[in-house]
Amino acid sequence: MLTVLFLSQKGGVGKTLIITSLATALAMRGYRTWLIDLDPGATASRVLGVNNPGSVNGSLTYLMGVARTVKVSTAFIEDGTIGSIRIIPPGTSPVANPYVALPSASVLGSRLSSLIRGIGSYRARPNFILIDTPALSPALNPGLTTALISNTEVITLVATDEPGGMGWLGSMLEYASAIGPGRESIIILNKLSSIKGSLDIGVKNVIRILRNSVIEAAWRLGSIPYLIKDPGLSQFRKAIDELAVLLERLNAERVWARP
Repeated sequence: MLTVLFLSQKGGVGKTLIITSLATALAMRGYRTWLIDLDPGATASRVLGVNNPGSVNGSLTYLMGVARTVKVSTAFIEDGTIGSIRIIPPGTSPVANPYVALPSASVLGSRLSSLIRGIGSYRARPNFILIDTPALSPALNPGLTTALISNTEVITLVATDEPGGMGWLGSMLEYASAIGPGRESIIILNKLSSIKGSLDIGVKNVIRILRNSVIEAAWRLGSIPYLIKDPGLSQFRKAIDELAVLLERLNAERVWARP
């Protein structure tokens, strides 16, 4: 079982689009995939067919200590149920902004670890756990950022060429390295108009996903672009497939290392 964390500097960079497409790609390869949705907006949960994701006990409800159980939903995609994708939506919150009511990093780490262990002991053990988050940084959300990095094997950073994007990328890599030296990192360079020169960021796993109008249109219609066989989406699907194959390899290496 491989736990993969997705982080971005800001909203609207395509992180949730990528994570829902990746979950679909992994499921189509026959892997059991869970998605923990920690974004109060619950976009990933809605796209994967969860009704009223803000009205149940969910991942944020659990981390806040409001509830000891969570609601698990099965994905419903493109008019069909995908039983190999399970979602834990963010759930209801007693406050408008749940991130101002989160406990300390140690308590968050303990609760997140408990949640992941619970998924791992599910009757059909998952192959992958993907974690979707809102925009996070050590400066704004130190406790949650630390707890998330400490409890995941792979950190996936969705970076763009927008102002501050590369600076955020470098600082997050340094922060993750300080918390867990040797942890695997994946960089997704998304929404880039151009890349000049070499990108020396010390990470061997770099995937480029170039956003275009076809992807944006599909997403606005509430569809997962990975499933749409439009020629204009071929580059996007190729990048998602590349990411799925990379995670498949990392998971196989982890299983070999830890029987």
